[in-house]
Amino acid sequence: MAANLSPDDLEDRLRLEFIDDARDRLEVMNTAIDGVRKGTRGHADAIGVLRLEAHNFKGMGTSFGYPTVSLVAHRLEDYLAGLKELDLRQLSDSQTFVDRIAELVDRAEQPMVAETNRIIRALPVRYQFEITDVEVRDVEIMLVTPSKVVSKKVGTELAACGFRTVTVGDPIESISLAVRVPPDMVIASMVMDGLSGLDLIRGLRAMSVTRDVPMALLTSLQLDNPALKEIPHGVSVIRVGEHFGEDFAAVVAKHNLG
Repeated sequence: MAANLSPDDLEDRLRLEFIDDARDRLEVMNTAIDGVRKGTRGHADAIGVLRLEAHNFKGMGTSFGYPTVSLVAHRLEDYLAGLKELDLRQLSDSQTFVDRIAELVDRAEQPMVAETNRIIRALPVRYQFEITDVEVRDVEIMLVTPSKVVSKKVGTELAACGFRTVTVGDPIESISLAVRVPPDMVIASMVMDGLSGLDLIRGLRAMSVTRDVPMALLTSLQLDNPALKEIPHGVSVIRVGEHFGEDFAAVVAKHNLG
């Protein structure tokens, strides 16, 4: 009986149940993708299925000892955000995400930090423009902001500059993600609920795995505002609005990002 199981036995049982459940969810995702390919399933329906299951995997992975599954699922959520249809490229990319999750679920041991980085960095990125129009850089920027408006505007501008962008709405969640897969740069909104961008950056700079990552605060304040005097040395300020391009270009040059 479950009540008589040792902690190790219970953990093993839960992991096996997760694997069985994950395989069922992966089959649902594969069926949705295949249905669009064959013209037997609507694009919006398939995208809805993929987003739902990606969200489920994001929450389940870490809880059951599969943190890299959560990371891949988070990237799939980002990829699908705002998508209305799946063209051939996007179908192929979606399949890549599903295949990576399947491979991780079937692994006896989960990847260490270095391999996790390679897996995540190799995942597809969706650009909302022809990539031939811009030089795509192997530079990943974590944008931390709860504002969907800021996320869309700044994320689009970063992508237009050729940077890979991962958007995180919860500053607490961003700490876990940054530690597991350190980005090449962190840009955080100054004002956020629960944890301010300033406190987030202070925390990341206090940890050995992220202390050398270039960081910047995103704000609508002017540079002479007294509130900005608390920003740690070396942390840049990027003003939203008309000054964004100028400030961001200065940060790129400062940290030699591209």
